[in-house]
Amino acid sequence: MGSPMIFSRIQRFFWICAGTPVSVIEKYPTEHSKYLGIGATIFFTALFAGLSGGYALYFVF
Repeated sequence: MGSPMIFSRIQRFFWICAGTPVSVIEKYPTEHSKYLGIGATIFFTALFAGLSGGYALYFVF
């Protein structure tokens, strides 16, 4: 076949955040952007939740 596709680290990180094994994602190229978006949404939601919680604890105590 052809050479394997090379993906950036950030793309792989967001796929992992989406809860999908990278080996499965690599088999279905049409699903790359779908799971990248899901992973980014989960990551940024967790990031902002952590920042909000940290600020709330700082403000209360």
